[in-house]
Amino acid sequence: MRYPVVAVAPGEVVHAKSHRVWGNIVLVESPDWVAAALGYPYLAFQYAHLHDILVKESDYIYPGEPIGTIGKGDPARPFLAHLHFEVRVTKLPADHWPRTREAITGKYLDPVAFLQKRADYKRRYVFSTARVIQDTGTKLWVVNIDDPARVWLRGPGVQ
Repeated sequence: MRYPVVAVAPGEVVHAKSHRVWGNIVLVESPDWVAAALGYPYLAFQYAHLHDILVKESDYIYPGEPIGTIGKGDPARPFLAHLHFEVRVTKLPADHWPRTREAITGKYLDPVAFLQKRADYKRRYVFSTARVIQDTGTKLWVVNIDDPARVWLRGPGVQ
């Protein structure tokens, strides 16, 4: 079974590709009105080390919607499955590596502090408690635990 990674905020998928070190990356830019409402000039979220990418570039996604599944990242190194999650307040390339502490503190927010302050865990979104129930190789079937009758199919070549 693969476990889903869900979006934490609404936005447009501006990058959904694989990179050698980061593995599969999804970068979501929130609309200006969301960033402004939260007190930031810009707001984006990067999800890296994904096993599967369940969205495509130009998709508009909502909080709680599955965007990928937990993966390992760099295929050349034996990392355990995990998620690399970034909250960005400056526009940066998807595979950006900050290199210095100053670059991190000026362009990123602490994701734990951001989620503790801003997250709303009410189950009001269609995909808020979705989990992958079957991997068919190219498509992932996802079921919503709140409403098991709703099944969602997403994968390469599926609209």
